[in-house]
Amino acid sequence: MAAGERASAAVRAIEGESGVQVVFTRPPSPVEDLVGDYFITIGALTTPWERAIRERFDLVITADPAGVGSVSGPLLVLPEVSVDGEIVGHDGRCCVAALMRLVRRRPGRAQPVLIGLPHLRAVARLQAAAPEVGRHAVVIGDPRYDELLDACTGPAGIHRGQRLGLILSAQGPGSLLGRSPAVLRRLATDLPTPGIRLVCRLAPEVWARHGRRQVLAWAGQVARERMEFLAPEHSWHALAATADFVVGDHGHDTAYAAAAGKPVYMANPVPKTVTGSLGEAVAKYGTVLDPSVPLASQFRWTPRPSFPVARRITSAPGRSAFLLRRQCFRLMRITNPADH
Repeated sequence: MAAGERASAAVRAIEGESGVQVVFTRPPSPVEDLVGDYFITIGALTTPWERAIRERFDLVITADPAGVGSVSGPLLVLPEVSVDGEIVGHDGRCCVAALMRLVRRRPGRAQPVLIGLPHLRAVARLQAAAPEVGRHAVVIGDPRYDELLDACTGPAGIHRGQRLGLILSAQGPGSLLGRSPAVLRRLATDLPTPGIRLVCRLAPEVWARHGRRQVLAWAGQVARERMEFLAPEHSWHALAATADFVVGDHGHDTAYAAAAGKPVYMANPVPKTVTGSLGEAVAKYGTVLDPSVPLASQFRWTPRPSFPVARRITSAPGRSAFLLRRQCFRLMRITNPADH
């Protein structure tokens, strides 16, 4: 699901071009039903994987190098960069070895490979770790962060006298839901619900791996009654843009909210971070909630300077659409999109 979100965010840069037809597919997986629901929600044209591997495309875009080697066509790979600076696949594990295998299987110009990364530091890191792979890497910015920036500069939402609190949880045992689901119950209990609307956005993989019934059971009855849980296929950018405060963890969504200048509160102290990393910047920006004190008394509504976080997310803020279009058209050998 996370890979699907990254791929669909990237493809928005070219899908409006006349003469470009975008089709989505996915390799077989245990969670394909949820991914299929996501395709339906975004109105995507899809094709079965078994058919896709028999076709040749003018461009293939993937957010994960694993499993895409059997699809023919020029390839743009958009792996994620973790908050510690690692280049990772959809499972959160380092994918440099997978990128190396992919590049070796596609020699020459017939099926070129381009690796798009959000930051110059990530490109330099990949070049140092695997020079034969790093020479295929370019900066394409971060389309998901740019979407949040666009939402923040759009028309303000209507609160109707309420403050909006957004709760963000990544996946894994160190996430907000994984480490301390009691925080959801505390927020729902401590905050004056008539004056504060609470919306919870969980990482899509949480729903996919555990199911809605189990996730809501972990959240607890008071959270289910007083908090909205955003469906995994629904965008959270408009909510983040109008949120008065954010409660989060070590994940990318929390980092994006911090980079957008939102008051960010950490459900738990951030684990040990890498010096100079995005995780370190978020840990310094956010305020850790004290469970021994009523939560309502700890919230302040004034945002803080967010540049130290934003500059670690991308070295091309606001330019991802332009950079993606340029690289996609180059791979498709379209020299003048206006005449295509």
